[in-house]
Amino acid sequence: MITVTATITALLLGGMTYTRAPVPPELRPDPTGRGYLGVTLGEGVVIDRIEPNAPAAKFGLRQADVILRVGTLHPRDYSEAVTHICSFRPGAIVEIEVQRGGERKVFKVKLGLRPAELDYTDRRPGVPVIED
Repeated sequence: MITVTATITALLLGGMTYTRAPVPPELRPDPTGRGYLGVTLGEGVVIDRIEPNAPAAKFGLRQADVILRVGTLHPRDYSEAVTHICSFRPGAIVEIEVQRGGERKVFKVKLGLRPAELDYTDRRPGVPVIED
């Protein structure tokens, strides 16, 4: 039976043998990078927008979710939430608790690498300028 199946497969493929290309391993996170969720927050800590293919989208967060907790921090505003998320390294898995409608949901999100263009920097690359 194996010989017949192999012969039929070879005939269907024009007598050629095909192999699958190897899948490259996932790249290791940048050890000096900053964590990235991929959301835009509106008033307070309400998710206004989710970047396509960002960690937030991949792990189930939605627009209009209200962020209640990031890890152990209960952020009160945009600045607190972003600063805390950036304190984690890319690849870190962080619990995000949200209020969605009338219920609370907890997601475990694997953070991505924060794009450099999101940071305003002074003369030292990678160091954010924090305005008072």
